[in-house]
Amino acid sequence: MVIMLKKVIIFILLTALFLPSKSSAQTQFDPQFIISDEEMQSTANWTSNDIQKFLQEKGSFLAILSAESINGQIKTAAEIIHESAFNYQINPKFLLVTLQKEQSLITDDTPTQKQLDWATGYGVCDSCDLNSDKLLKYKGFAKQVDNAAGIIRWYYNNTDKSFVKKKDQNTTIDDQIIIPQSWATAFLYTYTPHLHGNKNFWRIWNTWFAQIYPNGTLLRSASSSEVWLVQNKVKRKFKNQVTLLSRADPKMIVTVQETELSNYQIGQEISFPNYSILKNGADFYLLDYDSLRPFASEEVVKKIGYHPDEYIEISPDDIVGYSFGDVITASTTAPRGLIYQITDLNNSYYLFKDGTLYPITDKSIIAINYKDLIVEKHKKNNIKNLPVADLPLNFKDGTLLRVANSNNVYVVEDGKKRLIADTETFAALGYKRANVIAISALAAMNILNGEPIFINGSLISSRNKYLGDSAIKVDDIFGAKTPGYLVAEYPSGRIISGKNIDKPRSAASAVKLLVAYEALNQDFNLAKNSTYSKTKNIAKGNTLPMRNGAKIKNSDLFAAMLVGSANNAARLIAQSSGLTEKTFIAQINQRLENWGADDTKITDVTGMNEGNKSTPRNILKIFTRILENPNIKNALSKAKFTFSELPNGKIKAAKHTVTNSSQSASSANKNYNIIASKTGYTDEAGAVTLMLIEVKKSKKQYTVITMGAKDAKNTEANKIAKWISTGSLKIAEDN
Repeated sequence: MVIMLKKVIIFILLTALFLPSKSSAQTQFDPQFIISDEEMQSTANWTSNDIQKFLQEKGSFLAILSAESINGQIKTAAEIIHESAFNYQINPKFLLVTLQKEQSLITDDTPTQKQLDWATGYGVCDSCDLNSDKLLKYKGFAKQVDNAAGIIRWYYNNTDKSFVKKKDQNTTIDDQIIIPQSWATAFLYTYTPHLHGNKNFWRIWNTWFAQIYPNGTLLRSASSSEVWLVQNKVKRKFKNQVTLLSRADPKMIVTVQETELSNYQIGQEISFPNYSILKNGADFYLLDYDSLRPFASEEVVKKIGYHPDEYIEISPDDIVGYSFGDVITASTTAPRGLIYQITDLNNSYYLFKDGTLYPITDKSIIAINYKDLIVEKHKKNNIKNLPVADLPLNFKDGTLLRVANSNNVYVVEDGKKRLIADTETFAALGYKRANVIAISALAAMNILNGEPIFINGSLISSRNKYLGDSAIKVDDIFGAKTPGYLVAEYPSGRIISGKNIDKPRSAASAVKLLVAYEALNQDFNLAKNSTYSKTKNIAKGNTLPMRNGAKIKNSDLFAAMLVGSANNAARLIAQSSGLTEKTFIAQINQRLENWGADDTKITDVTGMNEGNKSTPRNILKIFTRILENPNIKNALSKAKFTFSELPNGKIKAAKHTVTNSSQSASSANKNYNIIASKTGYTDEAGAVTLMLIEVKKSKKQYTVITMGAKDAKNTEANKIAKWISTGSLKIAEDN
């Protein structure tokens, strides 16, 4: 038996090692399939009250908006949306996403009248005159909502029209051949004939309405005591507390908004405690989670040790939908199961059930999966003749775990461990760090890898209200000389002025912000140390004068990269993350994809490569997101940073001082303080400057971004900062 177990473990280890690794998000944007026809035409059973709750949860201005409906009555925005969705039998979620995609109306708490008047972008084109008689008939919030829903229904009823794009037929979108795999996808391209807009639609849809919680997750609404189990894309309610305690641990319950629960169809109620004896007439069953195991007779029930007082009377309807397991006979041993602890085999553990031993590679599995089972101590000689299962047992679905001494957290689903991609995803899912179990590397290797979990488009949320994803025109009010720039309110992201904000340019050392962020989400621990290699970590451009073998605190290395923009520090950090540099860069690009920074591409970690591209609009998203990390924000606030290397044998521990050029720059009669900043410069990129400033008088904060400036001293960025901080400009509400 011992030899057999060793073979099993070795096989599983080897299998895990040679499985292809995937770093893709939970879902990838597929331009051929955005949403299904079922999703497009489902009314989702949402009432106007449901829509109102959703708007309130998002902090939307629409939650307090009343407007004239198409029938001339004053109604709430939620009522208008519900009425149009119901009349045309179109999903109200489609309308909500369209309102966000076109004018950011779900997350914008101070929209302009222009945003409301052209809420869904219906009838609007890039060259359209909004004051023309042809368009004025579509102007107004209710008209926009009604037309957006109505045109989709019209498309369904008129698929033969030549201009309506077709399911399963080639269509060209932005010079790319698309073959829509659903009519809904074809109609979205008919409505918005651009890849970017539809990718944005998909991203918002998946952020708000995708069923992202893995099987085994316990959910509860913030406004209710009912607890639900996510299982196979449905939610199953626990009938009572006793039933819940018999199957799950209440501390694992995740509290979500009610609208999150509405994404799931209702499945069969979990009505009976686990291991109940159910009696239907003369038939008896042992409930083993979702499986019913019939007893051969009532005599078998009694022989195994159950008393008639334990029987639960049921009707045939109570067991509809359950699967049936093996019959329990008089010869069946331990139908519920026992835990065997083999005292003279390194205290190894097995589940003994139905006469078979199932290996347990980590003791935590017992506490999670089999907390109610009796533990019996045995000698290996006592069990040598018992059959052993081929594969060891796994943690049940919904278990949160990490490998000891690692920061990576996984959730178990369908027998696989799914990496939770970053701390933001972990927090967004509502998980608690205290519920994460540390397991051995051996136990982890015996669990196959599943797809990582990302929160797609997580910038589009109630916490981050971005006008940057809308189609609102941005004017160059400032009249900047720099080729590309943007100034926006912080943290709302409302763009005040800009120029060429969607034109990709070399990003230079702005790349290092992403390096810092990614490293902190991998195994780069600020409390540990790294050793410099002049061969592995060598870099061009601005570098720290470090000797080969120099030992440095990771926290000092981190600050040296962000304050002094040291290129060799960036490479050392990337290579100390637990990933190869190539994989590290791939992870950054995947994260950018999920953040909605579609026009940003990273090719190296120093910013020296011309292939590092971004746009002012994308950098607004990235910079705002990254500033949420206090370690990064603190480093970006420093004008100067001095540190010493650590003693390392005969290598002299050098002292280094680095400076942040934008923080160090002084400005006479300055009206603002620089809260955080990062600069970069290459011949290709010119000067790239990112600043978060605070106006001294009003305490308002703004993001200033410049790209392509010829002056490496951040002159243009400071001019913009001075301009926005003077308060002399009256910013038009209809920008």
